[in-house]
Amino acid sequence: MFSACQLKGVGRFMGLGNWSADLGHVRLGTLPQSKRWRDVVAMLETSASVAEVAQASALAVESALSHAGSDSGFQIAAQFMVELPLLARAPGFAEALAGIGITGDATESVPALLAGVSAAIDARASAAGARSDLGELAQMALVEALAVEFDRNLPSLFMPTPAEIRRELARLAGGDRFGSFARVFFARLTQKTLGYYLSRELANHTGPGLRFASDADRVLFDQALATHAWEASRIVEAFAGGWYGKTIWQGDGLTAAKTARFADFAFRKLCGELGRRRDAA
Repeated sequence: MFSACQLKGVGRFMGLGNWSADLGHVRLGTLPQSKRWRDVVAMLETSASVAEVAQASALAVESALSHAGSDSGFQIAAQFMVELPLLARAPGFAEALAGIGITGDATESVPALLAGVSAAIDARASAAGARSDLGELAQMALVEALAVEFDRNLPSLFMPTPAEIRRELARLAGGDRFGSFARVFFARLTQKTLGYYLSRELANHTGPGLRFASDADRVLFDQALATHAWEASRIVEAFAGGWYGKTIWQGDGLTAAKTARFADFAFRKLCGELGRRRDAA
């Protein structure tokens, strides 16, 4: 499950206010109208566990998730995930960041860097005509994953220096560290994607005498959904770390095509794990 440090990390560094709360104009889809989704709705009216609801939800949106890895907005966020640790290892870090659209005082503090990453993804997606709901969710998942990594490894009593920020970002270029980083990203993205479909329906089940008597009950449900996504994302960690080590340090270098194949396959592995956990339940 998400550790206290991982949950705290987002709060520590996420006072950004730089991206819009509105999602992109390319939609993941309206609430499903299939029998599978009606089963989810029916489960919300019973005492079914969060794991059961999450598994049923994953089944109901399986078709949409199976194609999500090829979404251009998602691929842009994945490209940043792969590139950023390498840029931190390269000479001229600020110039390297500027080369991918992260400018200004981005190297001066963690909030500035996270805001710069978010703005750069926005700009690249807009320029490519790749604005999408999944891309927006992936953008937020990436910024949150970076916040988690920085919170876990940077000093908490004093403001980290630009050199410390760069060093911690560069350490994510190691296979094991990148695998852990990628796992947080994919877990957050899965949680957000499932929540995208569930949130509007959950509102119909919140209130006195309903499944969620209060907002506090909804928060507990959301936390349990995050745990479910985290446990399912374990399959991504070893794969991502192995891919990064082989591609960056043993192969013939990183390309956009390789990153696209990696991100698509990793998301498919995670969706497959959600299905396996459902079938084993």
